[in-house]
Amino acid sequence: MATTTARRSAANGFSLLELVLVIALIGLLIAVAANRLLPYVSQAEKVAVMRLEGQLRNVLLMEAALLIARGQSARLAGLDQANPMSFLLEPPQTYLGELRAPTRALLPRRSWHFDTSSRLLVYRAGRGFEGADRAAVIQEYSVSLRFDDRDGNALFTPGTDEFHGVRLEKVNASQNGV
Repeated sequence: MATTTARRSAANGFSLLELVLVIALIGLLIAVAANRLLPYVSQAEKVAVMRLEGQLRNVLLMEAALLIARGQSARLAGLDQANPMSFLLEPPQTYLGELRAPTRALLPRRSWHFDTSSRLLVYRAGRGFEGADRAAVIQEYSVSLRFDDRDGNALFTPGTDEFHGVRLEKVNASQNGV
């Protein structure tokens, strides 16, 4: 009779102990996999940021070359402190647009915006960029003209000043949520 009861319980499914062990094992595997994958996520984000920086640099140079080729050198001054995202055919999905002095801590991580008050392109990085204090890293970029200021007025004057190019420069990379 004991063998009939054992056969019947085996046919009914798992015991509670077996079920708990399987769930614990699956949880452990998920934790190990997540721990191994997180560095790859932050590394992919860093590569994506570097790729977009390169695209923005290229599009700014192309815009300057286009203005020069069209004989519109006087409009080169308009590139100084411009929003470089406006020259892309399609900005990244994480671009929030032009914002006036936003509270950065309220913005989503891994997002871009152009701060119209400071005239800076801003990236609020995701997890993996932060330092020991776990505060979000804010990277700021500025667009500036490079030229020889021959007339000494600190402004680009076509025909007088020698134009060298337009640059996207990283202003800072601060660790703060503000």
